[in-house]
Amino acid sequence: MDGDTRQVDVNFADAAKLGNELLVRLDRIRETDPIFWSDINKCWVVTGHREVVEGYRGDLPLSNVKLHHAFAAVPVEEQQKRIPYLMESMPQWLIDMDPPDQPRLRRLMMKAFSRPVIEGMRPVAKQIINETLDAIAGKDEIEFVSAVARQIPSRVILRLMGLSDELIGPMRRWADTINATFGGLDRSVALLERAEAVMHEMRGYFLPLIEERRRNPTDDFISALVTARDEGNKLSEEELLGICYLTLLAGNDSTGGTIILSTVALAQHPEVCDYIRAHPDPASMMNVVMELQRFVAMSMNQVRIVAQDFEWHGHPLKAGQFVFLFIAGANRDPKVFAEPLKLDPTRPQDANMTFAPGLHFCIGHLLAKMQLVEFFPELLRRYDVEVLDRHLDWHPSIAFRGLNSLHVRLHPRT
Repeated sequence: MDGDTRQVDVNFADAAKLGNELLVRLDRIRETDPIFWSDINKCWVVTGHREVVEGYRGDLPLSNVKLHHAFAAVPVEEQQKRIPYLMESMPQWLIDMDPPDQPRLRRLMMKAFSRPVIEGMRPVAKQIINETLDAIAGKDEIEFVSAVARQIPSRVILRLMGLSDELIGPMRRWADTINATFGGLDRSVALLERAEAVMHEMRGYFLPLIEERRRNPTDDFISALVTARDEGNKLSEEELLGICYLTLLAGNDSTGGTIILSTVALAQHPEVCDYIRAHPDPASMMNVVMELQRFVAMSMNQVRIVAQDFEWHGHPLKAGQFVFLFIAGANRDPKVFAEPLKLDPTRPQDANMTFAPGLHFCIGHLLAKMQLVEFFPELLRRYDVEVLDRHLDWHPSIAFRGLNSLHVRLHPRT
């Protein structure tokens, strides 16, 4: 690595400390080379829009089977003793699969996330949004993450799954543990053992529910999975459990993170708040929501592993190397997005990469969009929001970005 390249490189372990500066550093990497070897992180960093699209498309020898590498902190001879359920369960998660298993599970899972199912949830989401905002009415200052941003997607996903709001507390602890273990770069033995304990707790909660739905199916999410069929195939017990885990955790944190970071952005862009108040209709708001997601870069990247040696635009990729496909870099590529650092609610969104194209296009995108489209007009109808924190409290994940806390002052609108 030459001196100029070394100055551009960035340590992903510093994500929490860097905050939004990480996005600036990714821009510099893209300007240097959209397919960049990071000597610090020992991986390829892909940030150009064209190149990220190619990486997600599925025709390059890039594998999604990678979570077993996260177990490396535990010596191989001790893994079956110390983290046996992680080793059994996580390879059954959709996010750690390649074809042919990945598309089979995806087709079955999409039956529970169909457009009619999500549209049926819209009145529920509206009710939850109003109840959440009613609960903070009259409070001058609030901690927005716990009072609002986590409440709404948590309650919506629980209702979709046919589960009680009483699970919010355990779900938050489960999500924090799994994200701390697999969302960043610090995968210590202690973190893996905590994740093992959490996985056993989740299994103990969901397995009786699955067995009950087999005996007495209802019209909820878990029943839809239990009864789903695809050309004679159905989900195995561990595949069912993996989908329940993933839905509960990913559907909660990604939407919550978008609410948090978008609220910060809107507090800094009153002209966009005025635009939302003037255009609260779902069609206009869909475009605004996609632009907010592009701008705040909650969805940062997905990781692949090189399955076999190949050359990619002149770069020799070797089997076993990690490739970080940065959605955040692609969404700020000036070759595709004019003035990418500008928050423009009227910007066309055809090239937006937030939900990742290709084989792993986000299954829950309709649910996420529906909540966001309903939330922001209602928040801004009621309030102007002022961010009180001088420094934002970022968590260290480089997969889905978010804040640990956010203190705001609410100014009611007459």
